[in-house]
Amino acid sequence: MTFLRKPRHGISMRIVGRVALLLVCLYAGIAATYSVRFLNGIERDAQTAREEQIPLILSQNRNALKIERAASLIRSVYLAHDRKIERQIQLQLQTLCQSFTLDENQTLIDGARDIAASVKVIVSTREASRKLRDPDGAEMTAEIETQIRNTDAASAEAYQRAILTADRLSETLATDAVALADSMASTIGSAAREVKLGWTLILTLPVLFLVVTLWVVSRHVMAPIGAAIARLEAISSGNSEGADPRTPVFHELATIAGAVKAYGALSSDLSRTNTLLKILSDRDGLTGLANRRSLQGVLDGAFQAAKSGGPDIGVMMIDLDHFKAINDTYGHNAGDACLVAVAAALQLFEEKDGLHVGRYGGEEFVAVVSGRDHAALAGLAERVRAAIMALDVRSENGGRISLTTSIGVSHLAERPLDSVHRLVSEADAALYQAKREGRNRVGFAGPAGPYDIAKRNRQA
Repeated sequence: MTFLRKPRHGISMRIVGRVALLLVCLYAGIAATYSVRFLNGIERDAQTAREEQIPLILSQNRNALKIERAASLIRSVYLAHDRKIERQIQLQLQTLCQSFTLDENQTLIDGARDIAASVKVIVSTREASRKLRDPDGAEMTAEIETQIRNTDAASAEAYQRAILTADRLSETLATDAVALADSMASTIGSAAREVKLGWTLILTLPVLFLVVTLWVVSRHVMAPIGAAIARLEAISSGNSEGADPRTPVFHELATIAGAVKAYGALSSDLSRTNTLLKILSDRDGLTGLANRRSLQGVLDGAFQAAKSGGPDIGVMMIDLDHFKAINDTYGHNAGDACLVAVAAALQLFEEKDGLHVGRYGGEEFVAVVSGRDHAALAGLAERVRAAIMALDVRSENGGRISLTTSIGVSHLAERPLDSVHRLVSEADAALYQAKREGRNRVGFAGPAGPYDIAKRNRQA
């Protein structure tokens, strides 16, 4: 069938699924690679800090303690006034300054050498000052006093120079420590930012992918399926003329939508066909009145209602007089025209008086009447007979065709019967008795003998 053909436009759900799976695998690979790179970077930074920066910080701390110790020894050697103590302190300072040569910091090495030289000057000037102050019994002269002052000044100058050098080295170490700490903080901060950014992307992208996937599924999968289900429900409830839903994006769903649309069109055609078949099965094709099968259903229902305490029913069997002669004289087309005219007249009674009228066969009609007594039924039958006799039906040459009818009437209240077949049979018998009595009259089935015929002679 054409609606099962694959649509020319749209996207295949299989292709979309494969692309989505490929994207998921690609994303997983990128995320894994990115994570490994992050972890390797963190491990590398940690190793660098452990092997280089932390030992350097520890070395800086040791050097700072040494500088502080050197400054203390400088003060001690300057304040000491004993040759032996000065020599001991000088030896300690020399040892301490020599330990700086183990570091690769040239500034620190040069500073330590300057401190050692300044301390040496302090010790030597102090020794010279002591010799000048104790000149082996010689008198203190002005020249000696001047030399002592110069020696003390040189010692003080060397002390100041040594202290300034120690302070400068302390500041240098402090500056280097701050720079090293800033470098470590910057490295750690950079690594933290990279980790934060990376994991933000790793965690955000799946959420975005999930949101997009849910939107696509909701709009382009579930919505078309829901529309197809709603259309099928509408078709099953008899409404197959609804608006066509939007064509789905995916091939497979478009095929389903096309099948549902075709099914709706087929169901609509089938419904119209069934309606037409029902009309054809319930109606006479020539006159449009109910046919015998449909009329039998009306008779059965009315009879059962009357037997159950509902309104009484009456049956009128109506037959055109000399109908064969009309066909033989004017032709079958004229006969059909007479039947159509009689049917139209009976339909007027059906609309105004609530009759159920149908064509029973050939030129014979049946009317089912509910809720009328004998007198009302007789008057109604007489009016029907008169209306048919008054019809103006023309032949093909323009001549008027005279129509009369004989009517047989049976009433359930007059003769309680056990079946609708008996009721119709008595009306039929009354009809033929009316024909035997001369036609163009109404005959009644009643209690006064087998049939009580109203003998009214009428001109055809």
